[in-house]
Amino acid sequence: MPYKIFTFEDIGEVKIYKHRSSRSIKLSLRSTGELRVTIPYWTNYSVALKFLAKNKEWILKQNRPKLNNLTDQLMIGKNHRLVFVKSDTGNLRSRVDDNYITIYVPDEISINEVKVQKIALSASKKALKKELELLLPNRINNLASSYGFEYQSITSKSLKGRWGSCDQNRNLTFNIFLMQLPWNLIDYVIVHELTHTKHMNHSAEFWNEFETHIPTAKKLRNEIKSYRPIISIE
Repeated sequence: MPYKIFTFEDIGEVKIYKHRSSRSIKLSLRSTGELRVTIPYWTNYSVALKFLAKNKEWILKQNRPKLNNLTDQLMIGKNHRLVFVKSDTGNLRSRVDDNYITIYVPDEISINEVKVQKIALSASKKALKKELELLLPNRINNLASSYGFEYQSITSKSLKGRWGSCDQNRNLTFNIFLMQLPWNLIDYVIVHELTHTKHMNHSAEFWNEFETHIPTAKKLRNEIKSYRPIISIE
């Protein structure tokens, strides 16, 4: 879907999408805090802007996660630190190694510019994926062995609405943003998906077995609700 980004005072960035199948204007708030408006394909963007202005009061009342710019020395995941390096030569670029995410920024560009932030976010996601694929397989295998679960494969993806999933063939998928969570919540998600290898729904049998392995499941379930699949900024 084609879209444009508009910035509003107090509201921040809003993405306005044009969709061929839309018959009316729709306003939605994503789990990441992203605010989007979907309009019919033939509708002028100015109509969407008026719609936003009309609904500004409602938008400001919503409990949206604060999405600040990524900053220098920010910790990403378990092992990486984000570093912005000013350079008087060369192009805007990034590098991810075992411990650092380095963003090389030409002197004339602010690290807060959108194009810099996009590169920093992309590199941070790359680092989170690298961490998950390095750190989680052994942890998953140990938990599966300890609790008597079997699975087929592990995949890592950037997901917006969930921390993990398990399909009918017992293939596990984990959100790369899982590496932003404390280890006890990471284990909560892992065991949750492993339990789905035996129970594909959230039946009483599922919860009974899950809570056998994670006695504090109810407490952790409430705790994990305060986290979202984004790069958290303190």
